Amino acid sequence: MRALWIILLIGVLGADAEEDGRRGNLLYEQGNYEAAESAYRSALTSLADSSGAVYAALQHNLGATLYQQKEFADAQTAFTRSYEAAETDAERARSLYNAGNAAARNGSLETAMDFFRRTLLVDPSFEEARHNYEIIQRRLQERRPQGGAPPPDVDPSSFAQRIKRQAEALVAEQKYQRAIMVMENGLQRDSTVRAYRDFIQRLRDVSTIDEMP
Repeated sequence: MRALWIILLIGVLGADAEEDGRRGNLLYEQGNYEAAESAYRSALTSLADSSGAVYAALQHNLGATLYQQKEFADAQTAFTRSYEAAETDAERARSLYNAGNAAARNGSLETAMDFFRRTLLVDPSFEEARHNYEIIQRRLQERRPQGGAPPPDVDPSSFAQRIKRQAEALVAEQKYQRAIMVMENGLQRDSTVRAYRDFIQRLRDVSTIDEMP
């Protein structure tokens, strides 16, 4: 999994919450996550409005402190609240992405994949989310019986194995469209490439995710 993407928002947080919010940012930067959590909670308590950019920023930063303390379920909740109050697509995408990371670290892979999918629907260019979506999908596939293994009636040729390695190298570089082209072109030349039909389907899912309704 890619590391949690943290952007701490520093600015005017409101008359009563400003001091606690800035103190929380400083404590977070110092690695004192427990104290930072307390500061952000105090700032949130001081807010009269549980909506808008100020609330979204504080919930996001609270989620960051909880994530660093390995309180992943609570971090997911905070990031979700941040998403619900966010006022821009950039803020929504960041909160969804971080919620996905928290869900993944908590072992909720299906939920994590859904968060990454929603991130891409908000921002199709968010490559970190696309990368994590593909990783989660692969892990879920591996959990299924015979997931990712060649069908028993197909033995991939040396050519099929070679282009599979080429496609995997492209996936590592997050070049999903090129990877699917390599596999589909190979399938036209060698029918044994269908041994990797699960891999091909995963590539199709990832390369088209931003087109989902």
